[in-house]
Amino acid sequence: MSAAKSHVTLSRQWELLNLLPNRGLGKTAAELKSLLDDQGFKVSKRTVERDLNDLSMVFPIVSDESKTAHLWRWMDNKDIQLPGISVAEAMMLQLVEGTLKSILPQVMLQSLNSRFSQAKNKLQALEDSNSNSRLADKIAVVSPALPMLPPATSPVLYEAVQQALSDNKQLSATYTALYDQQQKQYLLNPLGLVQRGHITYLIATVGSYQDVRLFALHRFTLLALTEHPLQSPEGFTLEGYLQSGALQFANGQQIVLQAKVNPYLSQLLQEAPLAKDMQLSPEADGWHHLTATVHDGWQLKWWLLSHGNSIQVLAPTALRLAVINSLQDALAQYQQAETP
Repeated sequence: MSAAKSHVTLSRQWELLNLLPNRGLGKTAAELKSLLDDQGFKVSKRTVERDLNDLSMVFPIVSDESKTAHLWRWMDNKDIQLPGISVAEAMMLQLVEGTLKSILPQVMLQSLNSRFSQAKNKLQALEDSNSNSRLADKIAVVSPALPMLPPATSPVLYEAVQQALSDNKQLSATYTALYDQQQKQYLLNPLGLVQRGHITYLIATVGSYQDVRLFALHRFTLLALTEHPLQSPEGFTLEGYLQSGALQFANGQQIVLQAKVNPYLSQLLQEAPLAKDMQLSPEADGWHHLTATVHDGWQLKWWLLSHGNSIQVLAPTALRLAVINSLQDALAQYQQAETP
């Protein structure tokens, strides 16, 4: 048997073992053949029966011969965990590999690289014999935002944060904020680690203060574990913090956004609404009146500005004025650049 054919046989038999039930009456060879077909292995019922008989000589699987049709399953009290990955898992890993590499720092990908390689090798080996494996070259994921490379972050920083989160200890930190570029020392209470796009954020409080802050992990030059116990704000949960809109750089407040949107943007919003309570009402000029309850923050403003002349904010007044001022400032910069 050639190496390629042997690999295909092993892959098929591995999938077959994973399809066997470990409780109940079992499955017939015909049922298992159908499940293998779904996994992209197109073989005959006779081949499945031959595989099952071969595998039963090595693995603790049995066939109930008291029934008209043989029912195959794992032996009782056998908890089997087979190493490796299925074709479906290999496809999923190859599909998300490009996305993860565009948003996660290399240090976080190190543990996944071997799985990515395993997935790629499996799909390449099965390319000529398994129809499902060919889908990996015909499905892709792209980011809706402008792609940006993740900033470099030291593995030492990740290790310190993970250790502090596990041990509920404070961190001694040296941090340079983006807005003032001043290096400062902090004693931090780490509350969580969140990946937002290509940036990893440490959620923490400073010393005995209760206000929760965001720190971009790559802007630390030092993170050292201390023996001081964590001082967590009363009632804090990561889930609750995220639901408050904090990672949208919001102030925790919600507003009722009212705006006019052009037909194209209206169609996009009908497919992907801004909020559960969003409403779009057609107007006489072909535009739509938009109403939605959203978090008030930088991300909302960025979204509004990104759609330029496709949207006109009507309310709240403060948001409308903020957008107008940003657009006027942008126009003034272009006008100054064109002045001889």
